[in-house]
Amino acid sequence: MSTFSDEAPAAWSGAPEDARRLGDYLGILRRRRLLFISVLLLLLALSTAVAVLLPAVYRSTATILIKEQEIPQEMVRSTVTSYADERIQVISQQVMTRATLLDLVDRHGLYGKARERETSEEIIDRMRRDIRLTPISAEVTDRRTGSPVRSTIAFTLSYDSEVAANAQKIANELTTLFLNENIKNRQQKAAETTSFLEEELARVSQHISEVEQQLSDFKRRNQGRTPDLALSNLMASERSELELQRVERELAFLTDRQQQLQAQLLETRPQAPLAGGGAALLEPDDRLRALQLQLTSAQAQYSDSHPDVRRLKREIETLRSQTGPAAGSEGRAAAPGTPAAAGAGDRERDLRRLQLELAALRQRYADDHPDVQRLQRTYNALELVVRADTANPGTPRAVARPDNPVYIALRTQVETTAAQLEMLRAERRELQRRIGEMSQRVSQTPDVERQYLELVRDLESSRARFRDLRDKSMQAQVAEQLERSRKAERFTVIEPPIFPERPHRPNRQLIMAFGVLLALAGAVLAVALREALNRSISGPRDLVRVLQVPVLAVLPAQPLPVSAQRRARVWLLSVLAAALLLGAAATSFHLLVMPLDVAGFGLLRRLGG
Repeated sequence: MSTFSDEAPAAWSGAPEDARRLGDYLGILRRRRLLFISVLLLLLALSTAVAVLLPAVYRSTATILIKEQEIPQEMVRSTVTSYADERIQVISQQVMTRATLLDLVDRHGLYGKARERETSEEIIDRMRRDIRLTPISAEVTDRRTGSPVRSTIAFTLSYDSEVAANAQKIANELTTLFLNENIKNRQQKAAETTSFLEEELARVSQHISEVEQQLSDFKRRNQGRTPDLALSNLMASERSELELQRVERELAFLTDRQQQLQAQLLETRPQAPLAGGGAALLEPDDRLRALQLQLTSAQAQYSDSHPDVRRLKREIETLRSQTGPAAGSEGRAAAPGTPAAAGAGDRERDLRRLQLELAALRQRYADDHPDVQRLQRTYNALELVVRADTANPGTPRAVARPDNPVYIALRTQVETTAAQLEMLRAERRELQRRIGEMSQRVSQTPDVERQYLELVRDLESSRARFRDLRDKSMQAQVAEQLERSRKAERFTVIEPPIFPERPHRPNRQLIMAFGVLLALAGAVLAVALREALNRSISGPRDLVRVLQVPVLAVLPAQPLPVSAQRRARVWLLSVLAAALLLGAAATSFHLLVMPLDVAGFGLLRRLGG
């Protein structure tokens, strides 16, 4: 019923209205081929322009190996203990400082046009973005634990530039800076460690000197009370105790002897010359003095229970009862100022001395002690004589000067014994003073020992720390020498930066591939959009949609002269578009992939081979 221009004959089988087949899409593409080709060429041209006009960026890369220490760590341990990752980051921050980067930019004339319109901070940020630091890690075995760990064994350092020569030069400069900064940092850390240990060693040495001086002053202040002399003090105290016991025994013996001698002296007359011819011709008083002399000699040889001593005592007692109580006294009348009066003065002094000794004994012993009772009896007897002398001060004495040998011997013995007692008392006082001093030293020893041990512990700990620091200082000096001789862990360039022959970016092939896909998608989208906006009838389906009546048959359109010219023009445009597309593809291949002459030479070589 109707004819459609530019439509090939097609049978209509009454398919659903909205269902489209492949022929329908091909028909749409055939009708809109001019739009499709135009959009495709336009997008391809834009993609090619982008791929060709983007500036080439060249990258030069250096690979730096982290080489281990040459000397075994069991023999020489390095004082630089930080991990490689940490050191790399620290060195990176030290190298990429403002001053260093500006110096590189000025010396090599980088970013020439950008320097005119951008600030220094922007240029530095741009250069930092162009520097790439990439660690290379590997799985290694930890020597301490034996377990596999991830460790950095190397790293790459690269620089991107629009000029290939600049990329290589800056990469070389950065590599040199990294190597030098690593050596500088390691040597500086080793030197700082050595310096710190030497300062600590000097400080500890000074502290040791101060503690030694304090210990010397402490020993000087507490001489004889230090713990090392505690045993000596105890032994000296025991020896002094034994000496004191000996002196006490001797004092007791001499005191008893003195009392006996004084008692005998009181019973002996100072003047009683003996007549020759035997004891029978002697007067009772002279006989009594003779018996007393014999008793003194016998007591010096025998004990009180000896028969001779007991016999002499009985005879003396009998003779005293016959002569009366006055016979045993010292005198017969003597005027004041005579030697007899002087004898009375001696008895008073003896009485006072006995009183002092009796008071001293009562402080040490009870009243029923034998020594106290014996001394009390002697004191009482002497006191009676002194009272008698005091009661008759004007009684004349017949004897003017003692000439009795017994009396003189007894008085000499009394004086000798008194001198010995005085010496023993002085010795006792010295021993008591010594014992008190030793006891005070022993009692003060715990407190002195505590202070002494504190000083000793401080000294010992300081000496131990001094030895430890000395060993560490020697090890640090060896480690510093290891760093100076570059035998420790270091950075080694295994691949220096090379001149980049091909740009690193942009990836022109990838841009062209995306451009082709984008061109195809854009062309298809343009055709689909143009077809959606078209309201004309271009086929049986559109006719059915508009008229709402079925189509019985479709007749092919008759070619018109105008349509033929149009087809010729379209064909010519298609040929031109194909030629342009082929030329653009060849140009892109030549620019992005490889030169056409090189590609042709390679193709001929393959075909010829």
